[in-house]
Amino acid sequence: MTQQRMPVDRCPPDAKSSHQWSFGRPAEPGWTLRRFRAAFAACLPLLAALVVLKPAFPAAGAELEILNGGYPRAFFFRQAEGIAARPDAEYEPWSTQFERLMGIIGKAADEEVPGRSRNVAFFTRFKREHPDQLVMLHFNGNARDPRFEPERFFAGHWIYHNGAAILDDLPAARGEAVFKVSDASLFKVGMGRYHDKNEDIGLCELNPAGRPDWSRAEQVQLLGVDLKNNTIRVRRGCFGTKPRVFKRGRAYAAAHCSEGPWGKQSNLLWFYNYSTTCPKDAQGRTCADHAVQSLAEMFDDNGPLAAFDGLEFDVLFNSHGGRHGERGIDIDADGRRDDGWVDGVNVYGSGVIEFIRLLRRKLDEDKLILGDGSFRGLTQQRAFGLLNGIESEGWPGLWDKEVQDWSGGLNRHFFWSANGRAPVFNYINHKFIEPGDMAGRPERRPEVPFNIHRLVFAAAVFTDSAVTFAYAPPGFGRNRATIWDELVKGSAQEPGWLGQPLGPAQRMALKTPDLLAGRGHPFTSDFVRRVSSEDAVVTLDHGRLKAEAKDTGAREFAVTFNDLPLDGPDLTVALKARCAPPAGHPAEMARLIKVSLMGPEEMLISPDLPDLKMALRNQPEAPARNETGASIRFLPRATFENETHAAYFTHPPYRDGKGYSAWERRIAVPAEAELVFFTAISEAGETRGDGVVFQIEAAPDDQLPKSLLRAHETRARWTERRVDLTRYASQTIKLRFIADCGPADNTTADHAHWGDVQIVPRGAAPLSAEAALPETHMSWVDERGFQSVFYFSKVQGKRGRLRITVDFPEPLWINALSLHAVPDLMTRSFENGFVLANPSPRQQTLDLSLLAPGRAFRRLKGTPAQDPSTNNGRPVGKQILLKARDALFLFSASPDSIRPPKN
Repeated sequence: MTQQRMPVDRCPPDAKSSHQWSFGRPAEPGWTLRRFRAAFAACLPLLAALVVLKPAFPAAGAELEILNGGYPRAFFFRQAEGIAARPDAEYEPWSTQFERLMGIIGKAADEEVPGRSRNVAFFTRFKREHPDQLVMLHFNGNARDPRFEPERFFAGHWIYHNGAAILDDLPAARGEAVFKVSDASLFKVGMGRYHDKNEDIGLCELNPAGRPDWSRAEQVQLLGVDLKNNTIRVRRGCFGTKPRVFKRGRAYAAAHCSEGPWGKQSNLLWFYNYSTTCPKDAQGRTCADHAVQSLAEMFDDNGPLAAFDGLEFDVLFNSHGGRHGERGIDIDADGRRDDGWVDGVNVYGSGVIEFIRLLRRKLDEDKLILGDGSFRGLTQQRAFGLLNGIESEGWPGLWDKEVQDWSGGLNRHFFWSANGRAPVFNYINHKFIEPGDMAGRPERRPEVPFNIHRLVFAAAVFTDSAVTFAYAPPGFGRNRATIWDELVKGSAQEPGWLGQPLGPAQRMALKTPDLLAGRGHPFTSDFVRRVSSEDAVVTLDHGRLKAEAKDTGAREFAVTFNDLPLDGPDLTVALKARCAPPAGHPAEMARLIKVSLMGPEEMLISPDLPDLKMALRNQPEAPARNETGASIRFLPRATFENETHAAYFTHPPYRDGKGYSAWERRIAVPAEAELVFFTAISEAGETRGDGVVFQIEAAPDDQLPKSLLRAHETRARWTERRVDLTRYASQTIKLRFIADCGPADNTTADHAHWGDVQIVPRGAAPLSAEAALPETHMSWVDERGFQSVFYFSKVQGKRGRLRITVDFPEPLWINALSLHAVPDLMTRSFENGFVLANPSPRQQTLDLSLLAPGRAFRRLKGTPAQDPSTNNGRPVGKQILLKARDALFLFSASPDSIRPPKN
């Protein structure tokens, strides 16, 4: 079919008038750093007091209150940027609003949002007038508008998707062109955040080896895609390039890997190719070389950003693989998808670390450099020891508005606090958005109760992190910047009111009895027998557990601690570990470790999918092939008629013929046991198909399988089913779960659901759906070693399993493991107050007379628009009730009595 032409931004033959830049004036030819400086000079009437030949700004952190002052350490986020960029903005009222905390951060360059360079004047004057306040540049580290400093980069400095051969001759002609490609489906229209953009495309010649030669290239803009005829329509010679001659079969087209646009007036942004395999330009320079030079010129003594204390790289990730749907990315520019990994090495993440290293050398120690450390799995920033710290955009995560990943969020910040470059500066950007918003809809702020806000702020002061907030408190408006009560002592409006900490944060759980009774330090050979792994070798090494992958090319491996004692519903796990660095990667790249509390061994479904088999009618069974339609998926919550179970969704083959799909589990059958599970099909299957035949077979070792159950399911509702396993007591058997199409061989919508499949004592009630859902939290581990803490709040049963997964195949040493059957309650004592936090979904009572003996506290006096019922200004007694997932900020009733003596 032919896709309809979508609206596009008009792309001129070159970049001379590509969009409106700062100060409401059209851009002049070649928007370079020279033009950026000229724009800065245009602001000098606002900076009359700053007319000096070489401004003398202090070294990073020397005078900054946010690094040396009291807690909570808080500053304003990009609200300061947005208001300053308004054409009618006036400095004095703007400064009055944003001088009330410890600094500001915002955009002052046009790499992402047009017109933000006008903020240089306001931000520079603000820094001059408030030398103790932080002024930070917010800069997109992932990508940039290709019309910002276009002359700095050449075509090979960007990341492209895997592309297609050009199958028509193309003359060097301006205007529109239609030409055939080998695969038109690789190019997209109607994409981007608002689904109103078409992709930008690079065209280049192929070298004699058939690889893209980006030194002979042209940039074009996609106008339309004709899938039926395998053609694309483009506008030639865009983004400062000129049309070139391309010969059919000897030329190549690839779509830019892009993001955004992050605003209705913004453009698609092209991804930098930071990788160690990035093509070099004619001068032998990589993308990272040019990006570093650009930033260094901005921040040098005579640059427009000389006054700034440093920069935070938003969305600067460690990995780009797997983020772009059915297409991959071609990071080494050979024309084939590699997702950022070449010969077993994450060349993109390695390149990002080298980029940071280069920038650190250019800026030396004079400026703070931060990266985006938000929890996005393997994408999280890993330039430990080079960056001063991280931003967590949304803590613990953008969509985690119930703070389920309390442990992962704390582990990240504690690790960066221990491994950032001095002066260490981490901050939490307090922000939540509704799931799916980043994929297309404008961000929508969910309704979040005040206890959750307090819990996030408590995590910040526990981890020595600052706080800024995109999720503003009630009353924040165009001309009024309200502040969260906990950050400024409520109505007292005192930044840094807690003063200095009197010690590190205390984890109460670690002071309670260890369920392992010390057997996790040191480990014994008896304990090692509880550890299993399918993909790693586990040995005892001087009282430590050593594990390393069997496959030296593995991306990750896992070990499982079996048959651990539990005493739910809470479990706090302390894990001390260290690891060998990943081979072939920079030394700064720590490894990602994940700890999961697995469901009971009797639960036969989990997110770890079994291999799926299939058989077509009158054909032998074989591994399932995707092209047949046979499939299996894990559904954490499958609901029919208000009843919910965790389930495997399976579908029998249907494209190449009719038949069944099957999955298996090998189990040791206890005495007096039975198999319990639930079956259902989808509503579409109920109305359009003839149902699904669910079958159970059992096969002891070396015996043919026997049928235990055959049930024809025709309803979109859960049906409980039981199978007696008494005949197999004390035997190890293989259970087979078969989904076959209905009696009429109608495979339409044969959506088979296997719910909460488990082994229970005969006649016992089955466990709930949550038992199949492992809670998983992350941390970092490196050569130096680190203690991570993992809190699980949904413990079921008296025995359980912990699975520890680490990326890369090199050895991991587990030095110590302890288990505590209590929630991860935390406290921290300050000169002028006390902070308590309860991440549990259940309320907890704490004894202040034991936690802070000899001290008396009062609640904050909150502002009316926030939570005055909690922050009511009243004194608190010895016993204090902390509600579920809540925290309290208390101030000392006699602060002078607890200040430490001065030397």
